[in-house]
Amino acid sequence: MHFEAFSSSELAAYLRGIPAVSARLGDDSELQVVEVGDGNLNYVYFVSSARDPQRSVVVKQAPPFLRLVGEAWPLPRERMEREVAALRRFGALCPQHVPSVYHADSEKFLMVMQRLDSHRVLRQGLIDGIVYPHLAEHLSTFLARTLFHGSDLYLAPDAKKAAVGGDINTELCRITEDLVFTFPFEDAPSNVYSPALPAAAVERLRTHEPLRRAAGEMKWAFMNHAETLVHGDLHTGSIMANERETYVIDPEFAFYGPMGFDTGAFIANLLLAYYARDWHDRAAGREPAVYQRWLLEQVVQVWNGFAQKFAELWRAHERETGRAYIGGGAGTRAAGAFREDFVRRLFADTLGFAGCKMIRRIVGMAKVAEITSIKDDAVRAQVEVRCLRLAEALLVQRRELDSIETVAALAAQVLEQAGHE
Repeated sequence: MHFEAFSSSELAAYLRGIPAVSARLGDDSELQVVEVGDGNLNYVYFVSSARDPQRSVVVKQAPPFLRLVGEAWPLPRERMEREVAALRRFGALCPQHVPSVYHADSEKFLMVMQRLDSHRVLRQGLIDGIVYPHLAEHLSTFLARTLFHGSDLYLAPDAKKAAVGGDINTELCRITEDLVFTFPFEDAPSNVYSPALPAAAVERLRTHEPLRRAAGEMKWAFMNHAETLVHGDLHTGSIMANERETYVIDPEFAFYGPMGFDTGAFIANLLLAYYARDWHDRAAGREPAVYQRWLLEQVVQVWNGFAQKFAELWRAHERETGRAYIGGGAGTRAAGAFREDFVRRLFADTLGFAGCKMIRRIVGMAKVAEITSIKDDAVRAQVEVRCLRLAEALLVQRRELDSIETVAALAAQVLEQAGHE
């Protein structure tokens, strides 16, 4: 199938021919089309009725190549189909935190979905210092429900194996394997460093044996632990929020992988925002400690809320079936001990993946705006060094760090120590 991006007039005409979408926008209304994509991967449009702007949708068109590079970097043609399937799957499990899909067209590489017009990309909200009172509650619910219900802990073995076979996402997984777990730890052409980042910090990623071994272990887990259907790219740019609601978007990297990859990715992004906070608040004439404390509270509450809800879903399922995952009765001490061990191992995975994601954002191709927007190169380098120090600790000490509160204290300690250097 040949790809062609829509012009505004072509897209308006196309949508009028889709009854379900046309009715949502107003059958007799002139449509306004505005492209809002960042130009990296996809074409994204806001489409609204000129007569009633509240009647609106989002259209996402995914070319079979990386838009930023062009056809020289091909991507799978079915990636939009995978994203639609993941949105519908996650939406069935957690409809309050996933936007609705109204229409999908494989031949046009597009989907039409709910527009979240009163929400902002979470990353930008965090940069602006917005407090989201329900963020941790909402994200922990999304993570618990999606990660549990796609796993062998809930699905029948044959259903789980069929799901794994149907959700192989080879090309996009390879992007993650390279850009997150491989290239940052070698002298790869795609690596990009800020000008003032110390050469010793970069060299340590390539030569420090405990760090490299730990990163290799996480790469193996990512490639081989098909535990559940994960979002695959759950950063703060893949979340839309306001003070009342939170929605998870953009699961085009979804595949059957390790549970800790999603929990780790989100926590990593909160920690990156934590270290960048000094510059953003001081540039605005504010004291950063208050918002930094709130960010660490989110780290703690997201993990603790997730762990509690995940275990509750597991216990409830075993009570309903009358049988523990390990066999025998649902209420035995052995079943409880197995659950505790499972969540403890999942916590270690979460920390390891968080460390890899943080490193990737400092030395890899894709950055985060919290850090790249720091105008002073020397200050930015200080922030990046702190991120790398914590990331290394999370990777190397992931089995020794015994609680998320300990992790938050460690993050604060790295910040405090850096301030005395």
